[in-house]
Amino acid sequence: MRHRPIKLNQLQKGPLQHAALPEDLLQRIQAFKEILAEVDNMTLDEIIDDFKRDLHPEKEVAVWEHIADIYQLYLLHNPTDDLAVKHDVFSVLLMTSLGVKDWSAIQYLDQEQIRHLVLNYQGL
Repeated sequence: MRHRPIKLNQLQKGPLQHAALPEDLLQRIQAFKEILAEVDNMTLDEIIDDFKRDLHPEKEVAVWEHIADIYQLYLLHNPTDDLAVKHDVFSVLLMTSLGVKDWSAIQYLDQEQIRHLVLNYQGL
C-alpha cells in the first residue's frame, strides 16, 4: 500500500468516541497542560475535545504526561527563560513521541541536548 502525503489543512477531526471523560482523567489533562502551557498553544477545552475523540484516551494522556514530566525535568536541570529553547525542548519530545527523527527544524538545541532528551523520553 502506498501512502500519499496530505496537507495539514486537509486533516479532519475524527468523531467523538466519548461524550465525557472521567473526572480523574480531566484532572490529569489539566495537570500536564499547566506544565506545558507556555509551549503548547492549544486551549484546555481543545485538548479535552481531542481526547474525547481518542478510542483510548488514557493511553494518550499517559504519553502527554510523560512529555510533560521529561520537559519539566529537563528544564529543572537546564534552567532557561528563553521561550525559543523551551519550544525546541517541547518539539523534540513531541516529535520523539510520534517517532519522528528529523531534527532539522530544531534551532536552539545542539545534537547532544537533543540526544539527551530522546534518551530520557525513551527511558534509556
